[in-house]
Amino acid sequence: MSKRTTKFTLVIAGLAAASLWPASVCAQAETAPDTYHPSGAPPSASAPAVQTHFEGSFKLSQPAQCAGHKLDPGEYKLIVKTVGEGKMVTLQREGHDIVLTVRRTAQSGETGKSAVLVRHGPGPGSRTLEAVYCEVLNMMLYLDESGHEKRMDKMFAGLKRVPVVSQN
Repeated sequence: MSKRTTKFTLVIAGLAAASLWPASVCAQAETAPDTYHPSGAPPSASAPAVQTHFEGSFKLSQPAQCAGHKLDPGEYKLIVKTVGEGKMVTLQREGHDIVLTVRRTAQSGETGKSAVLVRHGPGPGSRTLEAVYCEVLNMMLYLDESGHEKRMDKMFAGLKRVPVVSQN
């Protein structure tokens, strides 16, 4: 018998032995997933509490950017939530959701209606949706502050307040 035939026979024997080896199955995980925890798995963490604070809509008249997302002109729905310990802002338009993590928050001393703050910059002709002022929370939620990182943008970039119409 040649070496090639011997190797082929050993491979076939190995595959046959492997197919007879029992596979570990956790049937309880399918029939009662809430009460069954596999021995090697870490305990599952409960989902963080989600609380919606505000829902509203606003209209962008010109294209903008926010945290790497391109925002086309048009009507947007805005949702402000607390997820666990952090705040999140969701922008909805034409069936698409853009979920933004709030970079930092600040209590606001100003009064007024809820609004999004759009900054001219970075560079000429571009705009950045920088923050959301939420009247219900009396808080400024900063999403993207890249619109004033460059020296010229800091000097010349203006900030426009776009009103948000409450849907609550």
